[in-house]
Amino acid sequence: MSAPCITTLTPVHSPRLIASTDKIRAPRISPDGTRIIYEVQPFYRQERSTCALWIVEAGVDVESSVGPKTLTDGEWNDRAAAWLPDGKRVLFLSNRAGKSVNIYMMDVGSRSIVPVFREGEDVGAGVAAFEISPDGRTVAFTSPDAASAEGLERAKTKDDAKVYGEKTRLARLRVCDLESGAIRTLRVRRDMHVESFSWSQSGKELVYRLRENRGTEYSSFQVVLEKIAADDARGGETEPVILGKYHHTPSGSTILTATGHIIELQSYDASRLLDARSLFVHAPNASFQSYLTSDPEAVTRLYGVKDDAVRLVDLGGNADTGYVAVEVSAGVDTHIDIVRTTARGGAEVMHTVFATRDDAIWFGAWDARRILGVDGRAEFMFAGVLSSGPRHEPPNVHVCRVEGDLKVDDHRPIAAVKLSSHLQWLLDAPAIRTQVLQWTSNDGIQLDGMVRFPPGYDDAQGALPTVLFIHGGPYRRDIPDYMPYFCNWREMLASAGYLVISPNYRGSQGRGHEFAAAAGLGIGVLDWPDCEGMLDEAIKRGWADPERLGVAGWSHGGSLTAWGIAKTKSRFKAAVVGAGVANWEGMVMESASPELEVEIGQRNPWSAPCSHRKISPVHDLHGVTTAVLILHGERDERVPVGQAIGLYRGLKRVAAKEGRETAQLVLYPREPHGFVEQKHAEDVMHRVLKHFHIHM
Repeated sequence: MSAPCITTLTPVHSPRLIASTDKIRAPRISPDGTRIIYEVQPFYRQERSTCALWIVEAGVDVESSVGPKTLTDGEWNDRAAAWLPDGKRVLFLSNRAGKSVNIYMMDVGSRSIVPVFREGEDVGAGVAAFEISPDGRTVAFTSPDAASAEGLERAKTKDDAKVYGEKTRLARLRVCDLESGAIRTLRVRRDMHVESFSWSQSGKELVYRLRENRGTEYSSFQVVLEKIAADDARGGETEPVILGKYHHTPSGSTILTATGHIIELQSYDASRLLDARSLFVHAPNASFQSYLTSDPEAVTRLYGVKDDAVRLVDLGGNADTGYVAVEVSAGVDTHIDIVRTTARGGAEVMHTVFATRDDAIWFGAWDARRILGVDGRAEFMFAGVLSSGPRHEPPNVHVCRVEGDLKVDDHRPIAAVKLSSHLQWLLDAPAIRTQVLQWTSNDGIQLDGMVRFPPGYDDAQGALPTVLFIHGGPYRRDIPDYMPYFCNWREMLASAGYLVISPNYRGSQGRGHEFAAAAGLGIGVLDWPDCEGMLDEAIKRGWADPERLGVAGWSHGGSLTAWGIAKTKSRFKAAVVGAGVANWEGMVMESASPELEVEIGQRNPWSAPCSHRKISPVHDLHGVTTAVLILHGERDERVPVGQAIGLYRGLKRVAAKEGRETAQLVLYPREPHGFVEQKHAEDVMHRVLKHFHIHM
């Protein structure tokens, strides 16, 4: 028998608290491993974006260490801190001098801050990214050229017509001598955009990637990999060397190890856009073609069969050995591995320095270091922002250490010690029972997802009103974390009395090549049946009330929501489509990533004959009774706002009477795909709560 409706419009995990909370991110370990700098930033801005730098001790005896302290007060947008090799100073990005972003240097002991660049130097139009050389003498950075006097005048008089695809504001690779503050722009070709760069582990070279233009669209086309000697960075006259080309932009930076190997993250099948990520290791002096292939004869490939390599951290090395740390997604868990390259061989996984257990790392918020002790022995250190739904622990900085001579077969569970105590309100809120659910799909595939129950729920209470909350991506996953935000309504809805289920459908991250590449079959082929399969399992277990079902998601989660209501017509009482796709041909024509949208939607409007075109949700809205709330930012380039307007117009014209009368569209001025303004973030969550409360 179903439990009475216990939903509320005022959960403890309230829209006001969520919209006004901070996010903890970007921990960076000092060279000696005794301190960690990290960022504390409001999730959403009131007037302008701000961010504060914090520091916490992380010595061997972390239990007795001093708690976190602020380094900067949060008045400016201070971010992306990086330690200099002396361990006494850090560089960071900030807008504290005005609108343009520049690099600043802080003496951590005295808190004194000075600009890095000498006055009058050509910085360009604001720094996008930087990296310090291994010897600490030089900082490399990218910035577009500053606008010309003619360009400024044209902008002032509004004589500013844009030619679509014109190469403007391309990033240049520049270097600054940290002693003098002098800047040099490197002789990298000026007709291409520098989209990534890094120092070699030896410090003798810079390796960088070039693409045809700066827009997201161009990340799906071939990318050129080059290197330039550090002598050029310090005033020499060497020429860049072309190393190879990639089918499309790899994830993160390309790393040139001290042993001459080149490492990057690419799709397991290097030619595919929708696939698991794998760690590619190219031998020294690898052929030009090795960067375009997944052939094991030409390149070493680690991870990507049953798990996914999703982020790299450069750990340095010497002439004999190079080291990188790798974040690996495996099901709903994550582990950080150390991979080394050797001068005599290829690459191998040494051991695991950290593995989640009923917790999760916040979106790439971790760092690793290889530290040499006074006795010459090495150890590896991990610092990460961890949270746990099952243990009711909000995100905070944690740390652990591992001896450097362990082998991969020797690794054992290592507990991470908590160093910070932010987000107390999440700790004080009622605990939400969070657990993994596994089930088998109709075609025999073992699947998993996360279930979140209302506070205090007991199985004897019976079935609950249930929201199927679908993650975006599609190459993302739902894990046992604990951090609500404007488009992640899991905890808020559970706190309001709903059962919330979140499937890791085929196309998601964490299950390797075949699982992730299933997204390339097209939306609705396997992903939506997997989502409904989890819902059926929750009903079978007596948790979900089949008469009170809702579905929701943002981005690709919103796209699957639109797909689901069009296909099921009346299974769901209510739905929320956040920044979702309703017309896949329109997405290819208007989105910032047309090649990716062709892969997901399997619709190519300029090549496929009409008879071969698949149906989008807007083509199949007849008879829909579900009450649909559509939420969208007016400046969304990832999923243009016309998708929301088209879905709304279709529902108002051809849905069943109930669907026509209850359809609602809310647009948010100035907002991109991920919202940035606090009032808008809060409004989104209030509307979601109200919509489900009324219709379920």
